Amino acid sequence: MRDDKLEHSLAAAAGRDLPIAVRGSGCRIWDREGREYIDACGGAMVMSLGHCHPRLVEAAKRQLDQLTFTYRFSFSNEPMADLSALIREIAPMQRASAFFNSSGSESVESAIHMAILYWQHLGKPNKIELISRYPSYHGSTLGALGLSSSRWRKAFELVLEKNAIAQLPGADIRARRSEADELRFGLDQIEDAIVSRGPDHVAGIFLEPISGASGAAVVPPEGYIDGLRELCNRYGVLMICDETITGFGRTGEWWGSNHWKGKPDIVTFAKGVTSGITPFSGMAVAGNIAEVFLAKPEGFPWGHTFSGNPLGCAIAAETIRTIRDDDLVTRGRALGERLRAGMETIAASSPHIGQVRGKGLLQGMELVTDRDSLEPLAEASNRLAAFAKELGLMIYSCPTPLGRRMLEAVMLAPPLIVDESDIDEILEKLADALRKLDASPHAETT
Repeated sequence: MRDDKLEHSLAAAAGRDLPIAVRGSGCRIWDREGREYIDACGGAMVMSLGHCHPRLVEAAKRQLDQLTFTYRFSFSNEPMADLSALIREIAPMQRASAFFNSSGSESVESAIHMAILYWQHLGKPNKIELISRYPSYHGSTLGALGLSSSRWRKAFELVLEKNAIAQLPGADIRARRSEADELRFGLDQIEDAIVSRGPDHVAGIFLEPISGASGAAVVPPEGYIDGLRELCNRYGVLMICDETITGFGRTGEWWGSNHWKGKPDIVTFAKGVTSGITPFSGMAVAGNIAEVFLAKPEGFPWGHTFSGNPLGCAIAAETIRTIRDDDLVTRGRALGERLRAGMETIAASSPHIGQVRGKGLLQGMELVTDRDSLEPLAEASNRLAAFAKELGLMIYSCPTPLGRRMLEAVMLAPPLIVDESDIDEILEKLADALRKLDASPHAETT
């Protein structure tokens, strides 16, 4: 059934007829025609607790009856104080303070502001440059997009900063480097970027601990995060981890950066913090950095209209309590192992899977023409996602530019509340979709 009213919505993917979702529960979503989909990617890796988790819905209803909005320059609110304390308990850095926004892009922008203002407050106003990696994706606002190296840059290239100047280790599987060589390569890329810009000019380095929408769950070599922390200490640069996708148990730890000893100075987060109930995001800041701002009369003034809104804070606090009460970080780790093992089995039967990678319930597959060349299979990520959707399975397509190539990969990120039968159904449908890709004329002639 077509809804002509959707023709007036720019968000309705002009030129395409999308199914109209009407209901969601757990890891499943239903459209208006009654068709059921198993949501193995949470839309864009959003669903930490699945659709419409009852505890989060109830938390929203309670808060809606009490207080829905405060402006940050006029009032604080109790849910914000409550959430700040919970973030401090689980944050990967010592004595963390928190600041809240409405989207991952906004929180990355706030981290940019904080990194530059921090050095200004310390009497180092020349430290205004930022370094990030390629491929990467940090958001759609211009500052966040300037940190990114993805296909979304192209239309805005002339107005964006050139920050993505260090290659993500492990991103190019065609290099076939050993883990030790990949480690050295990755750290050299960062150190060369710092030295070329000049340590006196570099405010911070932005990175996804495990890559998200660009790169599809590339895990760095052992020692990389720790080595990066040492480089930041040596050159006096802030280490800022964008955990928009990797936070809140997604990778089998509370934070993706927790898989290693090196601790960030600032962490940005979004998506899973409210499991899609309401737009919300934030950043956690190490105590030594927060104290610089707390000592200023204006504090940290660079927020947004909905920064710290009580509704989002109440839902985010309930998300953290639910993950903690139900031990879902541990559960996600165990189910991630089941998902990974199944994906490895599927990959072994297809000539078009060059690599399976990821941690916990964040897993990716890179699609190639063949295992000898490992060259990308053109348009394969979108084609595989389309085949999967026909079978009632939602996965995330990640075509990503790297030099002259467009890498092709897909990502899976089912919610932490999935069970073994859900994982098995995801794997069965994924295998069927991959068989369709393998048998398609496009795959045969590439």
